Amino acid sequence: MDSVSNEGLPGTYEWFSDQIAGHHPSMVKNGKREIGLLKNPGSKEILKPKQDGTRGEKEVALYKLLSSSSPVDAATSPSLLTTSSDGLQNGARMEDVIRMKELTAKFHRMETMFVDGQDRQFMVLEDVTSDYTRPAMLDLKMGQVTYDPSASAAKIERETKKYPPQAAIGFRICGYRIHQSKEEVQMRDRSWGKSFDETNIQNGLAEYFSARADRKMVLREALDRLQRFKEFFESQESFKFFGSSLLFVYEAQEELPINLRIVMIDFSHVFESNGERDEGYLFGIKNLEKYINSLISET
Repeated sequence: MDSVSNEGLPGTYEWFSDQIAGHHPSMVKNGKREIGLLKNPGSKEILKPKQDGTRGEKEVALYKLLSSSSPVDAATSPSLLTTSSDGLQNGARMEDVIRMKELTAKFHRMETMFVDGQDRQFMVLEDVTSDYTRPAMLDLKMGQVTYDPSASAAKIERETKKYPPQAAIGFRICGYRIHQSKEEVQMRDRSWGKSFDETNIQNGLAEYFSARADRKMVLREALDRLQRFKEFFESQESFKFFGSSLLFVYEAQEELPINLRIVMIDFSHVFESNGERDEGYLFGIKNLEKYINSLISET
């Protein structure tokens, strides 16, 4: 990771340089740096640290649920699949689990590693950027609220004040990274993302989708890929997501195919929906679709 020492990491592991948001090792709390994503150079995997408490348990349980499912399971168990995770105890529709699996990065396994002087648990996930020569990545935090049902009044107030336009837009830009050359990376962070509201957030999206001269083709691929997520959230009634993101990645190298991909990430605040749709997430997807359509018309 840029300007952060790899001291304290095992073997040849490094901080994942293309991390956009989340816990970052450049941040120090209570005298200790945060633990971010790890990468063994040359591999197609990244290691995401398991968070403490129920947040970490929720995310691990969901990834394990997704990785254990298959179309055969859906045919033989069309009702509910139970998990041991807090907030997911009553299960989820297998149909929803199967469809969601197709929209996330592959979960490989759990792994314990000695980092910064102590053993820590990591989720080993597919690195969705590994097949790109010059990846262009965007993190959008989805939904109209980012606090979950267990949040205290103080937490709700803090989260709401972070980005008031979230309720009207249904998402916010957490930042992007565009590899413009082998040595040069254009970066925008969450502070930049918060500078937009419902009147101009389209400008922020336009900046990210303009890494190639054929911007209209990039936008059309994004719109096409987004359709699967819209269809999923129009029908799924198993989960509600809070503080979860859509990660976009496409090839910024002009001579190569665009190969745009979208995956859902960050599941430490997932709850059962009890037979209801996640309207806040769906609202954000529909608005994002409108913004992309508008950019296509302008290009």
